[in-house]
Amino acid sequence: MLWGVCNTNTYGIEQNSFIIRTIPSVWEFHPIGTAYIGNLSGLSPPVGNSTPPQRMFICLYYILGCSYCQVNYRHNFPHTNYMLFIDKYGDAAAALNDALSGTDYVARLERELCAMTNRNAVAISTFDGAVHAALHLCGARSGDYVFAPTFTFYSYLAPITNIGAVPVFLDCDPVTRCISPLALETALVWASLQNKPPKAVIIDNAFGSVADYDKLIPMCKAWNIPTIELCADALCGVAGGKPCGSNGDYGVLGFGCGAAIAADDILPIKQFARYEYTDGENHDYRLNNFSAALCCAYLSVAPKIYERNRANLAALSSSLDCVIPPVKGDGATYALIKTNRIKELEAAGFTALRPPLAHMLTRYSGCHYFEHEQGYSVSGELNGCVLIGLDFSAFKRYKLISMLK
Repeated sequence: MLWGVCNTNTYGIEQNSFIIRTIPSVWEFHPIGTAYIGNLSGLSPPVGNSTPPQRMFICLYYILGCSYCQVNYRHNFPHTNYMLFIDKYGDAAAALNDALSGTDYVARLERELCAMTNRNAVAISTFDGAVHAALHLCGARSGDYVFAPTFTFYSYLAPITNIGAVPVFLDCDPVTRCISPLALETALVWASLQNKPPKAVIIDNAFGSVADYDKLIPMCKAWNIPTIELCADALCGVAGGKPCGSNGDYGVLGFGCGAAIAADDILPIKQFARYEYTDGENHDYRLNNFSAALCCAYLSVAPKIYERNRANLAALSSSLDCVIPPVKGDGATYALIKTNRIKELEAAGFTALRPPLAHMLTRYSGCHYFEHEQGYSVSGELNGCVLIGLDFSAFKRYKLISMLK
């Protein structure tokens, strides 16, 4: 049943790998030793079938601790899917095999997140779905204002416009690079003068940095505005002694292959996500057991990844003047670097990103934007920076330092 492995070694590292074949009502598990991350065009037809695939659809997902590639072959078996999993840290294979045997990983994931955040948690199928659910439970509807950061992955903002709400963008704090308390205060006064306060304030722990919740949360509480904390890149971050995900009214946590919402009252979340019955609005945002197993596998190695990333970030910031210093409790997912050498960094095998500022995107051109201080836009200064993923070896760390010195 083995179909083959990748034929190139793009990133220069071998990984534990295995293949899962999915046919309606049938799952088969095939460990295959090692394979290479890289070009998947070398995958061959199944043993015993000499007919080459007529069509092949490939989609590669990087799930932090584990990545997998789903390959749909359309030949003699039009409903057969093969998925090649690249198990970077060696923990996902056992979890997936266990999940196929019927172990309830959704419940396990929720228990582990509850222990991690000291709050109740509900597993959700996608990060966008979790943001949508949180917005709905905050009362955001069509035409309502939702305050959001401009320095974030702009895809996180899609649920705002998808429900017809209007984003109002806030500048960064020069230290945390998350929402500026000064910009938030100005925007709250502005909305109050319009007699249209926001239904929610989204606070993103942007790219691993941690927001100043000691200022942001009391301000929102004073105005009686619920908060949504995004933790896609700061899962192991700490803010004021509290784990990320436990600061806002709703904490949205992301794992690449799934998400979760941490909150005090989870019944409305379960109803909205169809875990529990409700005759109100609801969406099928339930996380499947297979993806939950991957999330649990990642959580088991997340502290190890975080410690290595944090060591990389500390070394980079102490060695390079172009690295913006991290904040206390930083989730250490990315280093923010002042450089224009993004092509060169990508060619050297580093994850290098330059996400656009949300308020500068054409689709949001009519939305309001509040600077950190009048005439001083912190995000404008960050617009020329590059985010470098920190999940790499000590050897690559030295390579990066040598490139940027």
